[in-house]
Amino acid sequence: MEGSSEIARLEQFVDNLLGKYKKLKEQHHALEVKLEERDSECEQLKATIEELRGERSEVGGRVAALLSRIEQWELEQESGADPVSVEQEGLQTSLFQEENTQ
Repeated sequence: MEGSSEIARLEQFVDNLLGKYKKLKEQHHALEVKLEERDSECEQLKATIEELRGERSEVGGRVAALLSRIEQWELEQESGADPVSVEQEGLQTSLFQEENTQ
């Protein structure tokens, strides 16, 4: 009788171990899937960052070109190459000041 109860306990122990093993295996698979999703998301975010850096660089270049054009225009105004009446100059100056304050 003792032998059969020992075998029954051993069978229960093995069943318990197999159940835990199966549960761990499922958790492992779920974690692998989650890791793959995160890796994919990370790659997408890296691509987005590179795209935004490129856009920022382009915008920076365009802003620099605009500033250069404004500086050139100011130099032309100071040198008298393109005479502007005092009223128009005052209007243009006030327009630039309004844009800078906003």
